[in-house]
Amino acid sequence: MKITLTFTVLAFALLFPINAGAQIFNVNIPQNELCLPEENSPFALDKVWDPVIFGAGAITYGGALLKDHFSSKDNSDDTKIYDKDDVNPFDRIFMNEYSKNLHNLGTATCLVATAGIPAATFLTESACGNFSKQNLFDVAVMYSEALLFTNGIKDWIKIGARRERPYMYFDERDEDGIDSNDYRYSFLSGHTANAFMGATFTSYVFCSYYPDSKLKIPVIATSYLFAAGTGALRMKSGNHFCTDVLAGAAMGSAVGFAVPFVHHLFAQSSSSEKDSSKKPQLMFSPYGINIHLNF
Repeated sequence: MKITLTFTVLAFALLFPINAGAQIFNVNIPQNELCLPEENSPFALDKVWDPVIFGAGAITYGGALLKDHFSSKDNSDDTKIYDKDDVNPFDRIFMNEYSKNLHNLGTATCLVATAGIPAATFLTESACGNFSKQNLFDVAVMYSEALLFTNGIKDWIKIGARRERPYMYFDERDEDGIDSNDYRYSFLSGHTANAFMGATFTSYVFCSYYPDSKLKIPVIATSYLFAAGTGALRMKSGNHFCTDVLAGAAMGSAVGFAVPFVHHLFAQSSSSEKDSSKKPQLMFSPYGINIHLNF
């Protein structure tokens, strides 16, 4: 659901006319709010490595989905006794019984952090004529890769850890809305991982494209506010322990930073190659020494 919605939003972003918003809103953008020109773009795609990265992410996520689909399901055993004293003291502090309303609210904040804020941020800049189609395409590819890796990694960890959720330790569980096959997927928190991936990705990418913008702090603060809120709601709803949330936040943040950072290295490499092609070239021949200058 989350991935489908995000891909839909990004696809719309790519089809959105670059100058349509600027013509509609007649925006006069201050110099410090202008996006870096494309020739100085902080990120770049690589024709060789991006298919590899995207493919690796797809295999990671697809493999986890197949593994989960064909694995035997663990229906909850109502006869098993869950003792809170078996939980480590730190996680025991934040344990809560299940709440469907808080579960749904946490899902909503996750969608905002994962899809809503990134889409709103870059679509708004595009609508104002301050973000080119090439930049949108680059961001869409990078974000797709980050989403695939985030969901693939968290699913494989869940399958391997098979940790029971906190709500299993409460005698009077609200059975409404609880998936009996999902109770052993507590570690790590997928909602939190996606939310922090979106927050980190959006913050890093926005600040790189708009290094002098006054909107950097609002974008960062809003992104992480929803991400942190998602983690808190996942604990309060009884779905996760605190360590589940902390692990999800760390993993999501790492992926949200790593994917665009790799593309930043691609941009630096591409810039170096262009600069090297403009350096004076010394050529020796039987007729003397030729110096070739590129301008």
